[in-house]
Amino acid sequence: MYTNKSTLLIILLLQINSYAQHRLVSNTAHYSLQQTIDMNNEIIEGRTEFFEKQAEEKPLMFQKTKVMIGELNRLSTNVIKYISGIQNEVNSERVLYELLDEDHYEKVIFDYQGDLTEKGKQLKIKIDSLYNYSLRINVHRLSQLENYSEEKLKTSSDFYDHNEQKLSYFHYLFYDKTNYGMMMSMNYLLLDVQTFQLLYYGTVMNY
Repeated sequence: MYTNKSTLLIILLLQINSYAQHRLVSNTAHYSLQQTIDMNNEIIEGRTEFFEKQAEEKPLMFQKTKVMIGELNRLSTNVIKYISGIQNEVNSERVLYELLDEDHYEKVIFDYQGDLTEKGKQLKIKIDSLYNYSLRINVHRLSQLENYSEEKLKTSSDFYDHNEQKLSYFHYLFYDKTNYGMMMSMNYLLLDVQTFQLLYYGTVMNY
């Protein structure tokens, strides 16, 4: 009897420990990604301020660049703010502590047929606007900018899963349709947008 109780206690403690480790890993991944996003925001703000000062000091040289950067930042911010609004509405803490119905986040982006909801369509429009502008500002036809925008921002591309089944951009982006999976995919999309901004800053600094 003592042995059985001890065994049950050990199993219970292992389960609690496993859950705690899973929760720690989930929280750590989420907050680490959020810290990266916040840090990128600060870098982008600093570089934007630098180009604005350059445009004031040397308007003939930097005014056009200032305009292009301003529009890039505006379109990028539209995507970021829209995603942040969805995340605030869903509430990341409720996702992390599993306080939502399993398909709650999925229903925000997809309807029961797997098509985009109105919110999903609005997100697509904002990403498409950023992608189309990315083509216009790549005046030097730099492959790193073109390849990145084609891979990360082109919603009309076809994607494939591990079974070679064709997927749309959004079904590929949100392949893991759990609440946690979709929240993290949203964060990675934010990071993709910021990375494109930083790539562009890197190119204009070299020309």
